Amino acid sequence: MKNIKLLITLFVLTILTGCSKDGEDINLDAIPAPSNISAKISIAPDNTGTVTIIPIGEGISQFEVYYGDGTVQPALLGAGVPTTHPYGEGMFNVKIVGITLNGLKTEKIIPINVTFFPPTNLAVNVALSTLNTMEINVTATADFQTNFKIYYGENPNEVPETFLEGETKTHVYTNPGTYQVRVYAVSGSQQSAVPFTTMVTVYRSVLLVMPIDFESTSIPYNFLNFDGGNSTRVANPFPSGINTSAFVGKMIKGPGQVWGGSLLSLSSPINFSVNKKFKVKVYSPRAGAKLLLKVENLTNSGINFEREMTITTANAWQELTFDYTAISTTNSYQKLVFIFDLGTQGDASANYTFYFDSIILTN
Repeated sequence: MKNIKLLITLFVLTILTGCSKDGEDINLDAIPAPSNISAKISIAPDNTGTVTIIPIGEGISQFEVYYGDGTVQPALLGAGVPTTHPYGEGMFNVKIVGITLNGLKTEKIIPINVTFFPPTNLAVNVALSTLNTMEINVTATADFQTNFKIYYGENPNEVPETFLEGETKTHVYTNPGTYQVRVYAVSGSQQSAVPFTTMVTVYRSVLLVMPIDFESTSIPYNFLNFDGGNSTRVANPFPSGINTSAFVGKMIKGPGQVWGGSLLSLSSPINFSVNKKFKVKVYSPRAGAKLLLKVENLTNSGINFEREMTITTANAWQELTFDYTAISTTNSYQKLVFIFDLGTQGDASANYTFYFDSIILTN
């Protein structure tokens, strides 16, 4: 039994001694430099300039990939690991550096040529702002585009502005007149061969301030209608009683939302420092209808104040008074919102056709 134990002990010692010698025989200096450096390169065909690079080589523990486009920091990758990088259009020298365990390096330069398809199907919308008649808003779409360039036509030495699809470009002209607007779709170094071109006419509008009576022939009463409300300036169809003026506002509440109405933006904030009561003349096809009158901040609709009154007379002009004494005068309000029968969807019939006029602020 003692002989068996002795043999086992000698066997284990022999194995351990052999392992120790194997470890001593590893020579990092003998590892050769990397070889056969290359890369699999794929360029996305979607005009994004996205390039996928998979470095390959022999005897390599790590790669450094220098993109060749001015990016200073290289990508550090293991063997077979890809990296993606966005390029502009052009020729680039990608440098692949293979590194062994002992730090030896071999590099290879691989040229790539990134090209984009030229843009097609350019479509542009140029609209005069409803809040400022000296301002235009521009949006554009196109296939294979990276961005858009726009010339507003105001300056012969104009430098074009760049904008993206889904973005609205706004421009306020300095002087009234008619201008040629040109828009190009751009893809890499290419742009649409034929630009979108249109003529726009801008003008200085007469100030729209309180009170509002719709009598002016020079003021553009630009209603912003929303969710089923539709207001316009019309000749007074019922010049009688307390309102014999020539023109009034008309709202037809049609299908949409129960809060459908119309909005007027004023040229300056409403002054509530002294007067805090609105009076509005209305003509309704039925008694029991309601008018909600709201004021809002010019840029933040969350800053608002509203009051609602019931119309008690059908088919006759009636004056409603909206008490705004509780309004915060520290806020600025520059929009007037009109909503008839809030909570009920209109049907655009005569039963949902209302008239309003003589909007004044008093005490």
